Amino acid sequence: MIKLLLLFALIQPGDTLLTEDKVIELALEHNFDIRLEKYNLKVAENNNTIGNAGMLPTVGVSGSSRQTIQDTEQQFISGDGQSVDGAKTTVYTAGASLDWTLFDGFRMFATKDRLEEISRLNQMAFKNQVQDAISDVLKSFYNTALEQERLALLESTLKLSEERVTISKEKYEVGKASKLEYLQAQVDYNSDQSALVKQQEVIAIQKLQLLQLIGIQEGYDSFTLSYTHEISDKLKDLANIESNAIQQNPMLKQLRSQQEVNILTIKENERDRLPTLDFNLGYNYSNLSAEAGFLQSNISSGVTYGLTATMTLFDGLNRNRTIQNAKILSEQSLTAYEQGEAQLRTAVRSGLMTLQNAQILADLEQKNLAVAEENVSIALERYRVGKSNPIEVREAQNNAVNAQIRYIEALNTAKIAEIELLRLSGNLLGE
Repeated sequence: MIKLLLLFALIQPGDTLLTEDKVIELALEHNFDIRLEKYNLKVAENNNTIGNAGMLPTVGVSGSSRQTIQDTEQQFISGDGQSVDGAKTTVYTAGASLDWTLFDGFRMFATKDRLEEISRLNQMAFKNQVQDAISDVLKSFYNTALEQERLALLESTLKLSEERVTISKEKYEVGKASKLEYLQAQVDYNSDQSALVKQQEVIAIQKLQLLQLIGIQEGYDSFTLSYTHEISDKLKDLANIESNAIQQNPMLKQLRSQQEVNILTIKENERDRLPTLDFNLGYNYSNLSAEAGFLQSNISSGVTYGLTATMTLFDGLNRNRTIQNAKILSEQSLTAYEQGEAQLRTAVRSGLMTLQNAQILADLEQKNLAVAEENVSIALERYRVGKSNPIEVREAQNNAVNAQIRYIEALNTAKIAEIELLRLSGNLLGE
C-alpha cells in the first residue's frame, strides 16, 4: 500500500493549529449529536432495573383524619332517648401495605432480559452515533484541508503571475514586447487575484461548517489545519475488511440487538397466559371518638395478609393479537438486518474500489505534476529571454495548476474513502 504524506504549512500569525486528533477530541466532548444520543443511553440504563421488571414489592402508607359535626336525636328500644346538637365525631386512620408478585408466569424475568437488551441496543446506537459524528467531522476536516491546499496553490500561482507581469513590463519598457502583451499579463494577474479572493471565502465557510460539526462556537476564530494523507494501517488487510465490517459495524450490531429485543417481547407477552400469584401484607390502625351514638370511642389495629391468584380466561383475543404483532415486528427486524448487511457489503466494496483507484490516480498525478512544474520553469525562462510568448507561459501555468489540483483531489478522495471504510468497519476510533 502506498503511503502518502502531506503537511500544510501556510500558518498565519495568531492561528491555532488543529490536528486530526484534536478535532476528534473536541467533537467527542462538544458534538451535539453525540451529546443528545448520550441522554437516550442514560435513560435506557436507568430503566434496566429489577424494580422496573416487576421483581420487587411495592410498599405504601396511608393516613387520614376526618371530623364531622351534626345534630343527633336518637330513640332507643328501651325507651331512652338522646338529643345532641353539634355532636362531633373524630376518626383517625393509618395503614401500611406491601404487595409483592411472587409468580407471574416468569414474565418479570423476560422483562428484565428485554430491558438489558434495550440497554445494549442503546449502547450500540450510541457507538454508531459516535462513529457517524466523528466520520462527518473528519470528512469536513479533510475537505477543509483540500480548500486550504487550493488556497496555497492559488497564492503560488498569483506569485508566478506577478513575476510574469514584472517581466512583461520590463520587456515593454525596453521595446522588446508590445503593450498588449503587458496588459494581458496584468489581466491574467487580476484574474488570479480574483480567484484567490473567492477561494478565501470558500475556505472561511468550510471552517465555519467544520466548527459547527465539532460543536464549538468560540475559541477558534482563526485556525489552520495540520494533517496527513497517509492511509491508516487499519486498512492494510483489505481482503478481510468486508468480513470484519459484518462483525463490527455498530449499525449492524444495533439491528441485531433490535431483533433480540423483539424476540424477548414475544416471550414476555406469551407469559401473560399463565396465572399470577400476589402476596399481600397490611397493617391498619383506626381511632374513633364520638359525642353521640352507641360508641364514645373505638380503637382498633391489626395485621392483614394473604395470597391472591388471578388468571385471565378471555380478553377478547387481545393477547393473541399482541403476540402476533410482536412476531411480525421480529420478522421485520430480521428483514431490516438482512437489508442492512446487504447495504453494508455494497458500501464496503464501493469504498475499497474508490480508495484503490484514488491511490492509483494520486501516483499518476504526482508524476504529471513533476513534469508540469518543470514545464512552467522552462516556459517562464524562455519567456524571460524572449524565446517564448505569453500564451505558452499561461498554458504551462494552467497545466501545472490543473495537475496540482488533480493530485490533491486524488489524495483527498483516498482519505475520505479511508474514513468511510473505517466507519463502516467500526474502527474509526479503534474500538
